[in-house]
Formats: sequence, structure tokens, C-alpha cells
Amino acid sequence: MRKVAVVMLLVLALSGLASAKSDIGLKGVGGQLAYVFPEDPIESTIGFGGNVYLGKLSPQLKLFTYVDYWKKSYDESKHVESSFSVLSIMGALRYQFPSTGNIKPYAGGGLGLNIASASWEYSGEYSEYFDDEGSESETDLGILIMVGASTMLSSNMEGFAEVRYNIADVDFFGIYAGITYLLK
Repeated sequence: MRKVAVVMLLVLALSGLASAKSDIGLKGVGGQLAYVFPEDPIESTIGFGGNVYLGKLSPQLKLFTYVDYWKKSYDESKHVESSFSVLSIMGALRYQFPSTGNIKPYAGGGLGLNIASASWEYSGEYSEYFDDEGSESETDLGILIMVGASTMLSSNMEGFAEVRYNIADVDFFGIYAGITYLLK
């Protein structure tokens, strides 16, 4: 029910912006690296991904799509090795705060899908009595919250650094840095 309410609020917010001057289309592509902090017992790891800049809904409101991936292997116990990964596909709006300097702060949020996969392998002396390996995956609706700042690195290259919190079945926090090549 909470997810439906969030989607409804987002649709209402976007419908109010539909009459505003917008410039939507493929405006830029890029990539990012991340240091990701998943929920316990999964320890921090490195992630990577891509971004697509889809234009402006208003002078301060930018539309992006993010695709991110991270994976972490860890020992769950003496005889069980586990692996967990997430592929996150998010649509996000970034509100660019008014700024007179080269660094442009922003805050934003979005919705998307988190495709999580887990696998495990048992290597103990009782492996003949248990499934010695297994895996499962599930897809969940994710809610993205972010703050960051961007700056122009050249006439067609924008750099950014941001902090994101992804709320889903497995929540994770990440520190991201990347670039977006602006198409003209």
C-alpha cells in the first residue's frame, strides 16, 4: 500500500509539471562508480553503473535514468559462503538548487526496480544431508533518495558526486562519483 501511495504522489507531481516548459529527449550518457553500504550482514563493496540524462522538465528539474550493479561475496559461517548482488534500474528527478558558482548542488528522488540475487554454497562435513548450493532472486520496487553536486568539467562533460539511499527489500546507501557526456 505504501508503494502505491508513493507512485500516486509521483504521478500527481509530474502531471503538475507537464504544463511547464520542458526539454525532454536523450541529452547525455555517462557512468559512475560507487562505494556501497548494504544492510547487515553484507559488508561494503564497490559498484558501478551508467546514467542517461533525459532533459529538463523545468529549468531546475532534471530527469535521469540510472542503472547500477554491485555484488558482494562473504562467509556466512565456517562452512557457508554466500554471494549477494543487486541490479538497480531507477528513474529519478534532480532538483538543481539556484547557485552562482561552478558547483551546482541538487537533491532528488525516484522510483525503479531492484533485481536482487543471492547464492550460497555449503562445504561442511554434512553436505550429503543438505543442499550443498542454492540460489534465488527477486525483483522489488525501489525508492531512491539522493543529494549531490555537479560541475562542468568541459563544454560537454559534467562531473557529479552524490549520496544515494535506496529503499527496497534490501536497503543500501552509496557514495557515487561519475561523469555525464552531454550530447549536443
